[in-house]
Amino acid sequence: MTWIKTTPVEEAGPELRAVYEAIYALYPREYAGPAPAALTRPDGGSDSIVAAHSLIPEAMRHMMSGLAVMMRPDLPLTRRQHEMIASVVSVKNRCFY
Repeated sequence: MTWIKTTPVEEAGPELRAVYEAIYALYPREYAGPAPAALTRPDGGSDSIVAAHSLIPEAMRHMMSGLAVMMRPDLPLTRRQHEMIASVVSVKNRCFY
């Protein structure tokens, strides 16, 4: 769970929503739909690594665009390998997303 206030895409204003849309457009097709959340917060929401960057939209655009490019399907890692790397890093960082 993030310890900072985040703004999910559904609540984003026009500028932040445009950044979300630009980032998501770069993601490979298999990442297009929302992934089931590992944990659901008491308020019914779930955490998002993208939303964790929503306080500074310009930084979010640069950080998450770089990540999206590294997940391109023409590169040698599969989605399973991406998820395994993300899981190991999340455990190491003691986060749930």
